[in-house]
Amino acid sequence: MSQTNTFFLIVSGIIILILLILSIFSSDFFHWITSNWIDLILALILAIIAAVVVEFLYKRSSGKSNFSKTTMALKPRRLLAKLVLPGNKEFIINEYQRIFGREDFIGLLVVDDLLYIGKEHFKLTRLDDGFYIEDMNTKNGTVVNGENITRAGKIKLSNSDEILVAKVLNIRYYELDES
Repeated sequence: MSQTNTFFLIVSGIIILILLILSIFSSDFFHWITSNWIDLILALILAIIAAVVVEFLYKRSSGKSNFSKTTMALKPRRLLAKLVLPGNKEFIINEYQRIFGREDFIGLLVVDDLLYIGKEHFKLTRLDDGFYIEDMNTKNGTVVNGENITRAGKIKLSNSDEILVAKVLNIRYYELDES
């Protein structure tokens, strides 16, 4: 129920309550209604107009906060991605930010190769237009499609990009359909 409907319901209830109280305390009340019905209708119309004016003034004076004036809230697009690792192992990514490190790749590489991967090696971040990858300033770096991205900041990923982690682990990035 809207605020206007609620307001009119409350005003109508108050008017009915006043009429009931008057009918209980005054025996001549119904005689007064029948003789002054035009005045009663005019008073009711004026009460409705006053209620509409009060509602309008209330909405106008309450205003909007600066946040609601300057912020557009859109339903975010659900974007998923996956990383395909050797042995067809997959990481489905549905978080806004995920950091990958050597512990994520245990069992995929021999221990000697795992030591080349940093504890926190690269970060995937989901923004409005897709996923971005960022090397965490690691010693052995991260390469995307043959380009070293160490100390390059966030790089936008595209479907089927190849990620080489510390020159020991090939990963393929895929964007998934929302459905």
